[in-house]
Amino acid sequence: MSTDNRAKKLAKQEGIAYATALRLTRDQQDDERKRKTQAELEALFPSLDSLLPDAVSSACRTMAGNSIGRYLGKNSENWTAGLTFDDVELPTDILREMVIDGVTPDLDTINWDVYHDPDDQHVGRVDAVTEVTFTGWGRLAAVAGRDDLRVVDPNVDGNAEVTFTSRVRLEWHFVYHPGDYLDLTYAGASELVPTNPHR
Repeated sequence: MSTDNRAKKLAKQEGIAYATALRLTRDQQDDERKRKTQAELEALFPSLDSLLPDAVSSACRTMAGNSIGRYLGKNSENWTAGLTFDDVELPTDILREMVIDGVTPDLDTINWDVYHDPDDQHVGRVDAVTEVTFTGWGRLAAVAGRDDLRVVDPNVDGNAEVTFTSRVRLEWHFVYHPGDYLDLTYAGASELVPTNPHR
């Protein structure tokens, strides 16, 4: 049935002006086209749910070699450039020049949600539990006796290269345009909240 005929029928059924019925008919057709386009996109392209594990793995791989940003000294405004790990307890009082050696995500822990969905683009956040290995430099005397730190290379001047691993939750913001791209941007890290087995 043509748009004109549909509008005339609607005007007669609802007792409204033809111009109003025509506008309502066109709006309904636009909505139907959008739903059809969205359904076609979803049929042609992989779902966001199926793409995120690879995207998270890739984002974790690219973190290797990045420095950890931090403030120098108490109440300091001097900031060393790098990825932010402010919400994770790191031995910044002992180690300096910390870098990420590697990040291994637990892909079974991925959580995500879309918080903005304009047109056919999805904007949201994704997080996953990861195991992050760090390397830094510290005074050998300060590192000694710390079970969580492992000396890799002691130096003759009393310094040591040190490595340690932490399980943390990493978070990224994402923008997904079906069939075109899925971009993740690092958003931060947080401590894992221990579960109480007695609850």
